[in-house]
Amino acid sequence: MNRRKVLFKLSLTEFIYNGCFAAANFLSVFLESIGFSAGQIGLTMSLISGVGIASQPAWGVVSDRIRSVRRCFRLCMTGTALFALAVPFFSGNGNVRPEWLIAALALMYFFFHPSNMMMELWLVRLSAHPTLRISYGSVRSWASIGYAVLNLAFVPILRFVPVSGVYFFMAAFAAAAALLSLRVPAETENAAAEAPRQQRLRDMPFRSVLSYWVAAYILFEVLYQIPFNWRVTYTVYVLREFHVDNSLFGALMFTAGLCEVPVLLLTKKLSGRVGWAWPLILSTAILTLEYSLYAWGNSVYILFAAQLLRGFSYALFVAGRNQYIYRLAPRGMEGSTMALVNMVVSVTNLIAAAAGGFLVERLGTRSFFVLLSALQLFSGVFFVMSHLAGSKRFKKPLPDAQCALLR
Repeated sequence: MNRRKVLFKLSLTEFIYNGCFAAANFLSVFLESIGFSAGQIGLTMSLISGVGIASQPAWGVVSDRIRSVRRCFRLCMTGTALFALAVPFFSGNGNVRPEWLIAALALMYFFFHPSNMMMELWLVRLSAHPTLRISYGSVRSWASIGYAVLNLAFVPILRFVPVSGVYFFMAAFAAAAALLSLRVPAETENAAAEAPRQQRLRDMPFRSVLSYWVAAYILFEVLYQIPFNWRVTYTVYVLREFHVDNSLFGALMFTAGLCEVPVLLLTKKLSGRVGWAWPLILSTAILTLEYSLYAWGNSVYILFAAQLLRGFSYALFVAGRNQYIYRLAPRGMEGSTMALVNMVVSVTNLIAAAAGGFLVERLGTRSFFVLLSALQLFSGVFFVMSHLAGSKRFKKPLPDAQCALLR
């Protein structure tokens, strides 16, 4: 097996696949452009999170049972492409059909939600492969580059086409990613981490998934994701507060995506020195500062400075999160464990998304981001306290030393 070819094909798949995320970033901008209020946007986001509750555990169990995250990823991308094409159809020519539009978005996200879990799990397994020696950070950095470049590409594009046009691009990126995944041999999935294939669902050890450490991490991510997802959804209102045109949104996302790259390239060295817990803690601290800039800043330069922090924090989180969960999971149940985490987070986002729009309307944008800053800081404090309680008070051994707070 040629390592360089596998590395190139994986990197190209990551680059193209993240064009889907670049397009998905414009969901709140798109909904606002067709007349949705902040409350309606929040309710739509809530519904999309609800779809993730059903889709992610289902796909996680399937991937563990058939031992092929690549095949699941390909199916998810195909479904995303098909339903992304339906979104502009129900919102174009000034004839918005909200019921059909929301149904198309829900079906699209049924496939799109779990695709990221499949891609990340695939990449983590490859990075653990004994002979390929593929660096998670080096491949994942191409995802950030793709995300940055394709976000920037939407800036001139959206001057000539309606915002709904991003979903045609999303469909194209998803289809291309599905085809590219065929070019990476299935054998590179590390033989399902040396776990035996489960023939029946009842034989799968689901009870072993929810250990103290997995439960503590789930609570941390719930606290982390509430302010994080409100930020993603309501950044469009920050642009309005700063008197910045929505067309600059893509440039801001380009800056954030590009800033992920150096952090991802350094994650292997960083984890070797401090493990995978500290990147998560550092991410919460940086996000707290980012939200503070939205709350008290007053110029476009502050917005771009905030994107530097956004890129650094997200790279630390996504690298730390996936490696951390993978190492906490029982062998052969990595997909189910990651799906469990994602399911609980989706339930939280379902509730939080509905409330977010009304909080923005009631508090105002500035006060809303002060609240987000405080919530994000609390999530980091909770993570530290859960580690201290587990290791010092409850004497719970960690499954992997790289997940320890103190090594």
